[in-house]
This record gives sequence, C-alpha cells and structure tokens, in this order.
Amino acid sequence: MKNILVWGVPRSGKSTLAYMIRQEFGHSVIQLDAIKSVYDVIRPEDKISARETTNYDESRMMAKMVTRLIQCLSWGNARGEFHVYEGVSFDMDTILLSLSKEKFPVSLDNFIFICLGYAEISPEDKVKEIIRYETTCDWTSKESMESKLEHFKVYCEESKLIKKTASRLGLNYYDVSFNRDNVLEEIMQHIKQTMNTEAFSGKD
Repeated sequence: MKNILVWGVPRSGKSTLAYMIRQEFGHSVIQLDAIKSVYDVIRPEDKISARETTNYDESRMMAKMVTRLIQCLSWGNARGEFHVYEGVSFDMDTILLSLSKEKFPVSLDNFIFICLGYAEISPEDKVKEIIRYETTCDWTSKESMESKLEHFKVYCEESKLIKKTASRLGLNYYDVSFNRDNVLEEIMQHIKQTMNTEAFSGKD
C-alpha cells in the first residue's frame, strides 16, 4: 500500500478524488490547505489565505510544514495506516527534496503523486462549468461572477505552471479541463494498477 499526494489548483477535483481513494482503499483524507486556514486564524497579521496560492515564499513555508506532517503521520504506515493528502498551497520542489531528508526521512517510493489542473480551458468557460455544477458547499457559490472570473484567471495560469512542474519533476499530471469525472476515473484506474502491481511484487 502507498500514501497518495494530490496536488492541484482549486476546483480541480482534489477533494472528490481524495474521497474516492478513501472509499476504495480506506486511506485517511488529510486536507493540507486546512493547515493554511488555521494559520490564518493564529497569525492573521501575515494575511495568508488558503485560496491565494501564488506567493513563492509562502508556498515554501507551507511545504516545510506539510513535509513534517507527512513524515510524522508516515510512522503509522507500519500499522497499516495510510493517507491521501490533498492541497495546492505548497511548493512541490520543496516537498520532494525534503521528504527523504530532514529529521524523519520518508521514501518517495512510499507515495503516488497526482497533479491536477485545467490548462486547456479558458477562465470564462471554466467559470460557466463551475456555476453549472457548484453546490452551496462550494466556496465559489458565495463569490460574485466578477470575483469568480478573477480567481479562475489565476487558477488557469497556475494550471499551466503545475503541468510544467509535473513534467519537469516526472510526476503524473492529469488535465481536468473537460470530462472531469472521466479523468478522475482514469486516475483511480492508475492508482489501482499501481497498488495491484505492488501487492503482486510482495511489497507492503
């Protein structure tokens, strides 16, 4: 069994995928952006927002906190406790460099990395899609049309960055610009295949 890290822009299906993984494999879901929200309450003077993802220094700081959290929770792997971590507000380069180092090293072989974005769709079309499927539980439901468009102009650009970063780091990138549900099912098939291959090879 492996832990899974899902990295993607807001409204790319991170939470949906994480709960699909929990249902299929029994992983505990860890919402990493919640750490950022808590930090915002503790240190409001720093003006950190869970939906503002472009500050490089901030994303590196978040990556260090996320790394230590993952390292600590990975102690439970030996007891059969595995996790799916999902979020966007961290620097992936820092995560990959730090996980196998620091005080409590964790092997990258113990993880499946999934990157999500919508680099192939315009902000205007993405907003139309969001409006069509959003529920009152989604933070976008409380935003005006103008505010949505401003957010998704940023997120569409960030999707392109995530795609490039995933390619550079050799990570799996999936574009959810269109047919998101089908793409998430494709990801689940990839994860199942990886898990089955590991089980067949006799690894835990």
